[in-house]
Amino acid sequence: MYQRSVLVVEDEPFIRALVADKLKHDGFKVQVAATAREARKITDLEDVDVIILDIDLGAGPNGLDIGVVMNKLHPDMALVFLTHVAEPRLLGFDVKSVPKNAAYLLKSRLSDPDVLNQAIEAALRDKVGAKFRDDLQPSHSLVNVSKTQFEVLRLISKGYSNKQIAEERNTTLRAVENLINRAVAAAGIDVTSKTSARVIAVREFVKAAGLPE
Repeated sequence: MYQRSVLVVEDEPFIRALVADKLKHDGFKVQVAATAREARKITDLEDVDVIILDIDLGAGPNGLDIGVVMNKLHPDMALVFLTHVAEPRLLGFDVKSVPKNAAYLLKSRLSDPDVLNQAIEAALRDKVGAKFRDDLQPSHSLVNVSKTQFEVLRLISKGYSNKQIAEERNTTLRAVENLINRAVAAAGIDVTSKTSARVIAVREFVKAAGLPE
């Protein structure tokens, strides 16, 4: 009986081991990689039916970068993104960065023991629908924030002051203040709260996109 081959690309050792062990238990032949370089080396040398990609892989190419390359080099390989990033826009990417035939699952959905296998099967059959494209139906509080506003919130989350953000974006302090105010409004943050709107914005950004590099 043919044993399907799966490559798990995940930089967090604990999660990588958990996903790999689950798939081995389910009858897959499993290999693992922590970086884009390791993943490329494996796919160049061996046939892989499915590649499961985290998006945030630390320094270097991220999972979306790898997915685009793999989709071109190995069009028959099924793609499943498994990530904490609610949608590509949070990292400055367009929604089209996710290939149409790829599944996109939030890691929180792994509480359902069957969902990963179902997503793999859908991707293998090229029948990925809304059920396995969490990026197309985001529910985080920043869903109405623009790409530019996301970038400013990312810089705030990294600890940048308004002055530093203005220097980074080569703009005025007033423009930065206005941009932050619009981002806060778009996120529906209550500016009358006892907690600083800036602090709430950072908290919501980290919740949706994780800690910035």
